[in-house]
Amino acid sequence: MLKQFQSVRFDDDNKKLDILMGTIGEVSYEDIEKAAVLNEEASFHGKSIPFSHQVLGGTTFLSGALEPRFYVGIKITLKDGSIRAIYISKIKTGFNTDLYHKDTQEAKEIQKMIQKRISASN
Repeated sequence: MLKQFQSVRFDDDNKKLDILMGTIGEVSYEDIEKAAVLNEEASFHGKSIPFSHQVLGGTTFLSGALEPRFYVGIKITLKDGSIRAIYISKIKTGFNTDLYHKDTQEAKEIQKMIQKRISASN
């Protein structure tokens, strides 16, 4: 059975997911340790290890006078310690915007689906 979003496709028959936006490629459910919904600072998007620069609670570690801009996504930590990213946001967003709420809701739905599948494969 396939379940697809614009950013990721779940292939339950083969017990893997296919990342379509982010670190593109296949990941086996059994290789996933955990998945977390996070916000990546826009100025580092695609320029560093995914989610190494996060926006937390409206501030960044390098906070300036302007409200932070970021991409909503899911950080997938594999059992070997490597990181994969699923980006939900196509464009940068900010807190309390319609886009932020929509992307966060979708990210939480995908995260639940991942958690359910990795729990079943352990």
